[in-house]
Amino acid sequence: MRRRPQSRWSVLSSLVIAVLGPAQGPREAHATEGGFGHYVIGAFGAPAAGVVPPEPGVYWLNTNVYYSGSASRSLSVPVGRTLSAGLKIELFSPSFGAVWVPKLDLGPFTLGFSVNIPVGFVWAKAFAGQRDLRQNVSGLGDIALTPFMLGYHNGSHFAQVRLDIFAPTGEYDADDIAVVGLNYWTFTPTLAYSYIRPGLEVSVSAGLDFNTRNTKTDYTSGTVAHLDTSVTLDVGSGFGLGVFGAALYQISDDRGGLANRIGGFRGRAFSVGPLARYAFKLGDMRINANLSWAPEFGVRNRPEGNAVYLRLSGAF
Repeated sequence: MRRRPQSRWSVLSSLVIAVLGPAQGPREAHATEGGFGHYVIGAFGAPAAGVVPPEPGVYWLNTNVYYSGSASRSLSVPVGRTLSAGLKIELFSPSFGAVWVPKLDLGPFTLGFSVNIPVGFVWAKAFAGQRDLRQNVSGLGDIALTPFMLGYHNGSHFAQVRLDIFAPTGEYDADDIAVVGLNYWTFTPTLAYSYIRPGLEVSVSAGLDFNTRNTKTDYTSGTVAHLDTSVTLDVGSGFGLGVFGAALYQISDDRGGLANRIGGFRGRAFSVGPLARYAFKLGDMRINANLSWAPEFGVRNRPEGNAVYLRLSGAF
């Protein structure tokens, strides 16, 4: 299918956002130990989530996320080695990633690999017993690797299957309430599909997070299912407007550590928000900018708040 040059670039650059996935900020996702996990709600609620670039090359992505949320003082959250109430968190996390698509003749299929490196700045407040705790930290977060990414394209239809692996590279202290790493591995198989034609993009992405044990707290966070969808319309001059929806639902209990004292601590969260994108040139480089807002609702067993994402992507 032939597409306008700008629409074509929008598809390819937006795909970089999709395949690199969430801004891997520190403890800013939802459910599990600390009320957080490696998935950030709305992270895949962007155009072209099912696309792997059909053209070989190296693509880059910079994702910036700001999040602010809080939990009520009636909710006891397992943070490190203690139960804390009234958890409030604020963070800013830029991440830097790349996707490599080697030159292979696979017909309608495309093979790719990616890496994403986050940095986090976190401010947290909580109550533990009679103590009012406040902390702020910064540093390297948990690096995300994608050793397998297989895409398929046929006309307006695009699909991909991939495995994301989150390594415990971020700074972590079990006595802190503000950390930039989670101290456990997460393995996330993902299926995604996109329907793309001139002026319209519809995408769906579904994944499962399988978490290993946090060796410093003897806590194993339960399996988390997440679903992201988006619809985007071109409005001309490189601009696009749309809406996304996202759902997170923990499908198994947390185990060990403090989990047994709080009944498995299954979490959930939902979000519906607007998104906007703009494709432009900087010298000879084409760049795609994507801005979205993810307000949370229907939240259980985690802080509730708002996230704002600014993503920039292009090709080397």
